[in-house]
Amino acid sequence: MLSFYPGPSKVHPEALGYIQEAFEQGIVSINHRSQRFEKLLEATFDVLHQKWGIPEDYTIYFVSSATEAWEIVIQSLVRNKSTHLFNGAFGKKWAHYAGALAESIEFRLDQSLAEIAQQLGPINGDTLCLVQSETSNGTGQQIRRADFQLADDALIAVDATSSMGGIEIPWNEADVWLASVQKCMGIPAGMGILICSPKALDRAKELNRATHYNDILFLEENRRLFQTQMTPNVLGIYLVYRLTQQLPALTETHRMTVEKMKRWTGFWDNQTDFSYLIEKPELRLPTVLALTGNPEKIRQLHKICLEKGIELGKGYGTWKESSFRIANFPSHTVEDIETLIQTIKNEL
Repeated sequence: MLSFYPGPSKVHPEALGYIQEAFEQGIVSINHRSQRFEKLLEATFDVLHQKWGIPEDYTIYFVSSATEAWEIVIQSLVRNKSTHLFNGAFGKKWAHYAGALAESIEFRLDQSLAEIAQQLGPINGDTLCLVQSETSNGTGQQIRRADFQLADDALIAVDATSSMGGIEIPWNEADVWLASVQKCMGIPAGMGILICSPKALDRAKELNRATHYNDILFLEENRRLFQTQMTPNVLGIYLVYRLTQQLPALTETHRMTVEKMKRWTGFWDNQTDFSYLIEKPELRLPTVLALTGNPEKIRQLHKICLEKGIELGKGYGTWKESSFRIANFPSHTVEDIETLIQTIKNEL
């Protein structure tokens, strides 16, 4: 099955060899307090900093999922109130999990964060929670700290679940970045990544809550030893290490992602049955393309693709019946794209 589902999605082709390698070398059996694991974790941090251009003073943590990372931000970093700006289901869920701590502001699909920031004026919350890549509708946003009127000590936390590892990230424009590995990172689901600035760590120290096992203070205490506070997904960490080591720098991956998306838009621009859910090209996420159309036509498309061994992403939330999504992750090759395009041309 060739999966274009926007997560879990097609696993990177090289991952199978690295899974076998991890088994043969006993990686899957090592203790997470052992010297061997500590060396693996240190090497993984190093290669991510190098290949992804993560600033040296930003710290990396492996957690169970991006959803857990949402909770970590709320529990460890929100002093009094978080402000959540969103236009889709996942941003809304993050705000929901924050409960009474959250001020929620929903905006339209045709609006950018910069436009919303201008309308809002001063932001009251001490932690601004944004979604760079809204997987439910394929929106991609530019993250710029200067767009927002924030208190000097306010934090910005960003969900980059469907973009991290696939496009360049403006790390210094936010204090927290979070994602899961089953999308652009091209490995099986079951792990999340949380990346924090020194300012975020200072906030965690100031609040000094340490009342949850996954508090940032505990994460950092263990990170300094190149360990994790819980028994981690060691295989997942190894796959991140080996794939990041093998793949080009994120700048080059970004270029290839954009080039592949041009192939998609070159095809869909000339189709009449479906149109872009996100009409403004500058607001489309390069890694997840969402299209809309007649629900019956969409069901027919899913059926045809499944018969050919291809899985498309279904619509999500508000757009469940009226849209479908196509992942454009680094694991998807030009040949994969052409396979799907030819299937659609021949059958519809």
